Amino acid sequence: MCLFEIFEKLFYNPKGKEIKLRVRREKNIEKKLDEYRNTYLVDKRDIGNKLSSKDNVYLEIGMGKGDFIIAMAKRNPDKFYVGIERSDAVVLKALRKIDGQKNLLFVIANIDDLKEEFDSVFDGLYLNFSDPWPKKRHYKRRLLYREYLDLYDIWLKKGSVINFKTDNDILFDFALEELSETGRKAFDVTRDLHDDERYLDNIVTEYENKFSKMGFNIKGLRFYSR
Repeated sequence: MCLFEIFEKLFYNPKGKEIKLRVRREKNIEKKLDEYRNTYLVDKRDIGNKLSSKDNVYLEIGMGKGDFIIAMAKRNPDKFYVGIERSDAVVLKALRKIDGQKNLLFVIANIDDLKEEFDSVFDGLYLNFSDPWPKKRHYKRRLLYREYLDLYDIWLKKGSVINFKTDNDILFDFALEELSETGRKAFDVTRDLHDDERYLDNIVTEYENKFSKMGFNIKGLRFYSR
């Protein structure tokens, strides 16, 4: 079990300082998760079957405590939302926030464990405050790395919108470079999302609110799957 799941997750702000956001590990977490299985929580081996009869399906990778995806489900009851998060402790916190929505499913998994699961399933993708992996030797782990971009093209229907936002300058610049070098065109590019009229419908995530209050501009962009 990784340290993230037991103690904390490390977030890096644009100035390179570490911000430690602690996630407490509850006792009997598997038993508590069992209360949600087959309703809101689905095993990664079964997610493909669960979505086979769904239309208008949207995915968030790294959903955290679920504030964004739950708000989206409330706002758009005609759409279906899937959240992927690798920490079971964090997913449990998200599950407890659901307030009767029927258009949600959560999966506890690492994206690399799901590479073969989806083929033109999703109508849109959200990447909110992904781990920036700031060390240069870890660039292939960033969710905007070109191999992940190719994976999204498989998972999403052609022409679906991929939404990305971050507080991290390094990750944002990396995303722009990867998109350009792979022949993808970013649009709605902004380095101050909260003051951009193209993002008036933005749902503020928990960490987005924290970073914004600390004075860090939120960056955002969109691009199409192909």
